[in-house]
Amino acid sequence: MLALKEKLTDRGDPLSIINNINSKSVAVKNLEKIYAGHNGKQVKAVDTVSLEIKPGEFMTLLGPSGCGKTTILRMIAGFETPTRGDIYIGSERVNSQTPDKRDTAMVFQSYALFPHLNIFENIAYGLKIKKLNKTVIKEKVEGILDLMGLNGMEGRAPNQLSGGQQQRIALARALVMEPSVLLFDEPLSNLDAKLRVYMRSEIRKIQQKIGITSIYVTHDQAEAMSMSDRVIVMNKGIVEQVGTPDEIYNKPASRFVADFIGVANILDAEVMAIAQKSITVKCMDHLFDVSTTLNLQAGDQIKIILRPEAVQIGEAGKIPVIVEESVFMGAYQDYKLVVNGQILMVIDYNPSQKTVFAVGDKAYLTINEANLHIVKG
Repeated sequence: MLALKEKLTDRGDPLSIINNINSKSVAVKNLEKIYAGHNGKQVKAVDTVSLEIKPGEFMTLLGPSGCGKTTILRMIAGFETPTRGDIYIGSERVNSQTPDKRDTAMVFQSYALFPHLNIFENIAYGLKIKKLNKTVIKEKVEGILDLMGLNGMEGRAPNQLSGGQQQRIALARALVMEPSVLLFDEPLSNLDAKLRVYMRSEIRKIQQKIGITSIYVTHDQAEAMSMSDRVIVMNKGIVEQVGTPDEIYNKPASRFVADFIGVANILDAEVMAIAQKSITVKCMDHLFDVSTTLNLQAGDQIKIILRPEAVQIGEAGKIPVIVEESVFMGAYQDYKLVVNGQILMVIDYNPSQKTVFAVGDKAYLTINEANLHIVKG
């Protein structure tokens, strides 16, 4: 459990109020959720998903609207009942437990603060339900306000705080209950862009310091990539890939993942020859030797994933191109190129120190074969 010292003797470091936390793993096994749709047709929101989140891990469920990520979170929290499958928190199967009996706390998108209660009362609400001693409640609330950097605001109403401050209060209210698992339902989507960047850094910093198991739902790729130990990419109720942010970005398991995460060139290619550790592919009318773990044969039609920043453009190189678009973006020049009938996007950083090509210019590309990644077509 998250232990808040009853005697807060050291106010120099707000995180000194944390002693130990009993983070628990979370596992879902063959989880399904089916809803009744229109005309009697069933809608499978979650389709046979199995996952395991390690104790203390920050795991993000990422995907477009309607992919099933929020449904999984709500089933873990107990707000939705699985059609099939099992949910474990630690070693305990919790399918039949109500939300208040599960060792979890939820941070909502809408903050869900009580408008008629002040900040102290909002944070203390759950502790009062647990019938804790008034002195203990006071010390816990003051401690968590210190941790969140919100001292002196306990007497204010929620509508007297900014969006970022309200989100901190929502997080404080969840943490003060000392859960073993913290659940986030798109908590930053109501904030402006600059504040979202700040808050995602703050949430991640606090999570890392206290080591609480966290499951975070978002459709924002930047949030997922910057905050997570691992990311689960979902599409139409199924898991497309589970991996670290680096694996998700640089080694996408499918065309969907490559296209959903960042910007990617998805190029047509053909397998020409198979070697022991690599294969030879023909792409953009040129041959490349590419490493892959896929089971492929000569003649297979595949897709090559190439990130725009992984290409060098210059006055000399292996592959000739024609510039179709050239846009100055400050930190980089954004190009759209034509290569043997295929469109290729290229980002060239620090353009002020390089040759900048205009529309209609002929240029050349240099591609490091290590930056080519194969998915099946």
